Amino acid sequence: MLFAAIIRDYFVWHYTEAWFLMWGLWRNFLWFVIHFFSLPQLMRSWFAPFKRITEERGDKFDLEALAGFVIIGILSRLVGAIARTVIILLGVLTLSLTIIGGFFIYLVWALLPFAIIGLLGMSISLFLI
Repeated sequence: MLFAAIIRDYFVWHYTEAWFLMWGLWRNFLWFVIHFFSLPQLMRSWFAPFKRITEERGDKFDLEALAGFVIIGILSRLVGAIARTVIILLGVLTLSLTIIGGFFIYLVWALLPFAIIGLLGMSISLFLI
């Protein structure tokens, strides 16, 4: 009778409390990936100059200074956008793999007790043959 109570308690824990614990763990992984790659900050500053490299414009009108200001600004923003795009793509890829992995873990977790019971039955049948 004690064995049946232990089995019942295990299945109750496995399909109730453990699901919520795994959900919290999965949320922590998602939070980590989002903040590790700084996805919100990178998306807000997507076209900001790379490492804040800019050129001062100057007070008087000088065509050469204006051209340098525009070219350096455009190049700095272009390099910043390319670097941030690569990091954002890596972050989104990692986030997607984390989401897919979480679903896979939930599926395995749901089927694991049945696999254990099936393997136990197969081992007993091999023992009796």
